[in-house]
Amino acid sequence: MLITYRRTGGVSLIMLAAALVATTLTIVVGATLLIVAVAIGAVVLVGRALLPASWRRRTPPVERPWPQETIETTIVNPPLGSPADPRPGSRHMPMPPADIAGS
Repeated sequence: MLITYRRTGGVSLIMLAAALVATTLTIVVGATLLIVAVAIGAVVLVGRALLPASWRRRTPPVERPWPQETIETTIVNPPLGSPADPRPGSRHMPMPPADIAGS
């Protein structure tokens, strides 16, 4: 008895089965991701509806009692080279005191 083997396209059936499995897995993963996204969106919407709005919004800054008032300041450490800089080597001479400048 002589047994012979003849190739009849079994490889193409394996490739078709692999493509079918890959397509099925892709659809299953996509559907799973869609279900998870919808569930997260539902949780966020329910959370926004139930939580107080004060937790979601920042409080506005406190308004000053006297907005027309200003604060007078003096420079403690003037920048290098400014007229108020008394250090030697600066580009400008320091401003004379007010009593000398007026006389």
